[in-house]
Amino acid sequence: MKIVFYGIGNMASAIFKGMINEGVKPEEIFVTSIPGDPLLELFKEELGVMPSLNDAELLKNADYVVFATKPQDFESVVERVKANLEDKTKLISIMAGTTIETIQSKLNGNETVRIMPNTNAVVQKAVNGVAFSENFTNKEELLKLIETFGTNVLIEESEFNRITAATGSGPAFLYYLYEKYADSLVNLGFSKEQADVLTRELVIGTAEMMKNTDLPLSTLRENITSKKGTTDAGLKSLHKHDIEKIFDQTLEAAKTRGEELSKD
Repeated sequence: MKIVFYGIGNMASAIFKGMINEGVKPEEIFVTSIPGDPLLELFKEELGVMPSLNDAELLKNADYVVFATKPQDFESVVERVKANLEDKTKLISIMAGTTIETIQSKLNGNETVRIMPNTNAVVQKAVNGVAFSENFTNKEELLKLIETFGTNVLIEESEFNRITAATGSGPAFLYYLYEKYADSLVNLGFSKEQADVLTRELVIGTAEMMKNTDLPLSTLRENITSKKGTTDAGLKSLHKHDIEKIFDQTLEAAKTRGEELSKD
């Protein structure tokens, strides 16, 4: 198998690191960027992937080409790819706001899949929203490939802005919450080092609890909330400050931005 990445930013590197961690051979992964990008040699040295700036060499016998650039850079990538793209090569896009129709119209109608992973791919724990073009064949092979770095959720392409907000941007929203939680622990009197350890271990342990039970999240919360106790007092403060509205507004803002990018 030959997998070519155009773009080697945080998301792309998380994906191919996850693939390698799950057994994809580094020499099957080819990466490219702009001339002089130090990450090309860095990833070669650290991971054993194959860097190149020669598009003809990159695209020869490629099974998959992954577009992991910013949407505004896609046109320049098209210019590099179009002349050497083989009919058999399937296209994978992780670009926000760029539709399957747009990609196929610029690249010979090749079979295309859009995925929206997140940076948890580096530890094989991404959530991948997946939408296929109508002409896509052998979907199972593709799904098996991207399962190397996460869990797949098949969606309609019209749902992409929604899942981008929910799970693509989701880790950043949660990191921010944890960051502020740690800051509040410092305000409560803990040292920064203590606050960091307490927050990380609290998050890890809570995630394990969620993973290892089928109980609803509301039940897990209620199980540790005694009436008129300390947890109850803290939760009432959260409700008083309308945390539900904050989450609604956060996700809506991210979804709206995705819609704006789709129109550009």
